[in-house]
Amino acid sequence: MYDKTTLGLDDGLRVVNAVVEAARAAGPRTWPGVAVAVVDKEGELIAAARMDGMAPRFIRAAHRKAYTAAVMERDTAGVMEFWNRQESAGHRGPPDWNDPMLTTLPGGYVVKYGTKIVGALAVSGGSGDEHRDDYFADIAIKALGDGFRHTSAWEEKHPGD
Repeated sequence: MYDKTTLGLDDGLRVVNAVVEAARAAGPRTWPGVAVAVVDKEGELIAAARMDGMAPRFIRAAHRKAYTAAVMERDTAGVMEFWNRQESAGHRGPPDWNDPMLTTLPGGYVVKYGTKIVGALAVSGGSGDEHRDDYFADIAIKALGDGFRHTSAWEEKHPGD
C-alpha cells in the first residue's frame, strides 16, 4: 500500500499567516506586500494569499514557483542551476520541459520532512536586499516547525519519499 505524506490545510494556513505577518511588520517599504502559496507534493494548491495592493500576477507567480519546487523536488534556485546546465547542452529550458507551470523564478522552496518531500511553498513580491522573496520563504519554512527544511539540490531518494 502506498502511504502519502503531504502538507495539509493547517500547515498551509500557518505558512500564509506567518508570511503575511512578517511582510506587515517589515516597516517602511516601497511595495504593498507579498503573495504566498503553499502546495502539496504534486503541486496542487492548498493555501494562498495576496496582500492588498499586490497585482494578481504576484499570486500566479507564487503558485508557479511553489508548483515548480514540488514537481522538480528542489528549490527554484536549484531548478535554475539545472536549467543553466541544460542550456549549455543545447536545450531551450522550461519550454522544452512540456509543462507551462514550470518557472525558474527564485523564491520557491520544496518542503521536506526528514527525507520525504511533503509539498512546497513560495513567495512573490518581495523587494530590495533585505526583504527578497527568499527572506519570506525562510520565515515560511520556520513557521512549519521542527523537522521541516528545504533544499536547492536533488537528494538521494528512498522508497516512499
